[in-house]
Amino acid sequence: MRHIPSFPDVQVDVEGKLKNKLESDETLFVLLLNAIFREFGKKIAIHPWLFICASLLLTVFCSLKIPFTKMTNDVSDFTPYGARARKESAVYESFFSNKGDPVVLFVLITAKRKGGNMLGVHELEDTVQLLNIVSDQFKVEDIEKGGNLSFSDFCDNFCTINEPVRHFHSGLLLERNFGNSSLDHIDLGYPITTVLGRQLHMDPHFFGVKIAVPFNKTNKNNNSELNHQIISVNELKRNSLNVKDMSSFHYSLLSSNLTQMPNNIREIKLICLYFRAVRPKGVSKEAMQNWQRQIAYFVRNEFKSDFVDAHILSETILTDEVVRAGLTLLPFLIIGFVIMVIFSSITMSVAAYYMGQLGGHKILLAIVACCCPFMACGTALGGMFWFGFRFGSLLCVTPFLVLALGVDDAYLLLNSWQRLRKKMEKSIKNQQEINFLKEHNGEEEQKLVQKLMADVMVDTGASITITTLTNVLAFAIGAFTPTPEIRLFSIGNAIAITIVYIYQWTVFGPIITLFGFKELKQILKEIKKKIKKQKINSNNLSISSFSSETDSGINLKEEEYYENKYNIENNNERKKKKRKEGMAKYFRRTIQKYCKRFLHFYCHSLNNRYVAFGVFLLLFLYICISLYGLFGIKAELKPEQLFLRSSDIQEILRIRDLYIMPFYAVSLPSFCQSPRRKNELTEFLEWPEFQFWNGFIQLIRPFNNTSSEPQLKRFFFSTASFGEELKEWSKREELLEYWRKVADSYPELEVSVFEDEAKFLDLIPTMIPQTLQSTICTLICMFFVCLLFMKNIPSLAISNFAIIFTCIGVFGIQSLMGTALDPIFMSAAIMSIGFSVDIPAHIVYHFYKTGVSEGNENKLIKNVEERLLDCLASIAFPVLEAGLSTLICVSSLFLVDLHMARVFARTMTLVVVIGLLQGLLVIPTMLCQFSRQGSLQKNFNKENKNKKVAPTVLSVNE
Repeated sequence: MRHIPSFPDVQVDVEGKLKNKLESDETLFVLLLNAIFREFGKKIAIHPWLFICASLLLTVFCSLKIPFTKMTNDVSDFTPYGARARKESAVYESFFSNKGDPVVLFVLITAKRKGGNMLGVHELEDTVQLLNIVSDQFKVEDIEKGGNLSFSDFCDNFCTINEPVRHFHSGLLLERNFGNSSLDHIDLGYPITTVLGRQLHMDPHFFGVKIAVPFNKTNKNNNSELNHQIISVNELKRNSLNVKDMSSFHYSLLSSNLTQMPNNIREIKLICLYFRAVRPKGVSKEAMQNWQRQIAYFVRNEFKSDFVDAHILSETILTDEVVRAGLTLLPFLIIGFVIMVIFSSITMSVAAYYMGQLGGHKILLAIVACCCPFMACGTALGGMFWFGFRFGSLLCVTPFLVLALGVDDAYLLLNSWQRLRKKMEKSIKNQQEINFLKEHNGEEEQKLVQKLMADVMVDTGASITITTLTNVLAFAIGAFTPTPEIRLFSIGNAIAITIVYIYQWTVFGPIITLFGFKELKQILKEIKKKIKKQKINSNNLSISSFSSETDSGINLKEEEYYENKYNIENNNERKKKKRKEGMAKYFRRTIQKYCKRFLHFYCHSLNNRYVAFGVFLLLFLYICISLYGLFGIKAELKPEQLFLRSSDIQEILRIRDLYIMPFYAVSLPSFCQSPRRKNELTEFLEWPEFQFWNGFIQLIRPFNNTSSEPQLKRFFFSTASFGEELKEWSKREELLEYWRKVADSYPELEVSVFEDEAKFLDLIPTMIPQTLQSTICTLICMFFVCLLFMKNIPSLAISNFAIIFTCIGVFGIQSLMGTALDPIFMSAAIMSIGFSVDIPAHIVYHFYKTGVSEGNENKLIKNVEERLLDCLASIAFPVLEAGLSTLICVSSLFLVDLHMARVFARTMTLVVVIGLLQGLLVIPTMLCQFSRQGSLQKNFNKENKNKKVAPTVLSVNE
């Protein structure tokens, strides 16, 4: 087994001819970074408290804004800018602009009894009772009128829209009390009910209806009971409609050839009550939202019924549930922090024990490492809020991501500090201590800390910068997406990752120097004590030895004599110390020995053709499976995934899934110019049972002419469509596009379509193109970022292929797991592209550095296996540490019963697992096997012709 030696006589910060010669192989950007980091590291070591206090003050100032910023969300935040739904929504709102903002609240009522049939006296009685309570008991303050208004007071044209339900209940009571035979003028039918001669359309209120329909053929026994069958309205439509394309969605029960039987209703699954109004000018928007929340709270907690269950649905309630879902992540953030502190304390202590630098301050360093991401989040989010950004629910995921990523940089910093400190300590001990003390009079600790911190920043600065830059660029590209919520999420993450990058240098770095100052001070104190003791012993020996040397005629210089005697005594003391080594030190040395052996065996195995063939075969299968899943990915939208699974909204959306009710507004109708039609319309609207139609039209009179006939300015109507396929939102999007085509075919009427879910549906056709564009742009940026740090073309190619393979795997495996492409997955996909760079970039860049970093002038690397050994010895443990910490941190998100949390957790898990396999298995195998063909080796030798290059010092050196 070949031992990779260290070279203690060559210091890390050599600024002589050798270092200039070696650094010339770095890119200009890296050379500039190294120069900046070297000076910055010295400043940090000189003024650590200045950087710490400045960072803390900035964090406190920005974070003060967070508690006073209310989380706000809107369902339209997932609608792309420029989407047609936004224009349609503006037309819808302008329809009521002369009166106020439109307000719509739905009450969905289902039966508690077995079978869930609402066709019962008690069920309808409780329904009417709830209708009365919502209409009359909940008040909203009107500042202009100086009083409190109920819905019955501030509703304008839709006050009687729920009257069909009330009349149906009255008709049912009459029928049950007097019997069917005595009341021929009552027909509890569907879709038209007749009560005391008044016809009422029940289809806007009754859903899940089963009716009695007649047979087409007469039964032989001529038995009236056998002349009909019970069938659901949905199945009746399904049997009468063969849906082949979206253009066939025109079927109506009223247009069929079936005759409506008297009292044909047999079952009602759902009753829907509508409370549609416009907000009065004297009522604030917040007051109207609170009115809706009061109703929802009452229905959820105070409304007691043994017969029915009620649910409230409105835009305010939806927004509140989205906010509540986001806030549920915060307690799990504390769990993630505690887990990360424990894990970091263990791994940092293990690394310190391996390096012989274990101390209690390593626990404090672990805590500080986990606090830096939280400080960065407080600074980033607070700063955004100071500048007017809103607090969106997706931003609740940011602390998890920043915590998982920010700690990784701390691992690299501390590992580099410990490795270079050990090298420096070894270099000091191998020098002549007397000369060392002459060179370091009084300020040796401060100078050593400055030099060591500068070397650490040069050693890790470029590596940390490349990963931070790729992550920030990935989110920066996401900030240009047209979806507001994704844009906000991307901006927040980009700023937070940038700030945590800064805080690792300005907070964690100074903390390391403060503890490092004490560590080096203790080392120098022991050396001084040892030298002082040896000097006393040497003086005593010199007195007795001088006379004997004079007698024998030997003339030796006193200094040379002292040095020889010192070396002999030093060797004797080493032997004694070695015999007195305790079990702890012996155990550590044993671990180091086996780690070296394993590392040599691992690198040698990756260089084996058969092992490489197996790795490439697995890589090929992985790519095939991932591509299969990737090409099968489907853009789908499920609004219920924005809410907790325990939320009442889940049940409401489940009930509502089968029904679509688009709204159609028509301006400037040319067919209403006839005076006769105007008179008929006026008379029609004056009838009490038709007054609610005033809410569907807008009539205007000529200015200062009250006697003239009113003119119809605009009107709207609603329609519904049926289809089992409409459970899928992608099918609803197709239907919406069909209706838009129909509306566009009447440009003279200025028809506009409004559908409540259009703000979601318009996102579906844009998700795949947006994701594809963001992915391609990000991958191109990743290539140019890598080009800033590495000149070696094969290294660039391997790192970029690893990034592409990681992204393909994340997308494909997520698709195979059933995850559809939705706004949440879009955000996670953008995030995964940037994160997929981290591990491959560390491995490839450190391998690249083994050919351009410091080393022994007498050693020329010709074996790529040695370079790989050097690379893995330096970076493998912190990469594993970072990967495992990320997995542990995001694991707490799996505990949250929320689609958003689990998608991000799965994405991060896949990125880390695939990245570790790529970085520690696939990439090293490629490096070894491609070097066998000479591509990497020839390129490397050509670049380093006539240069003597050696690997960096291994962290596994004793």
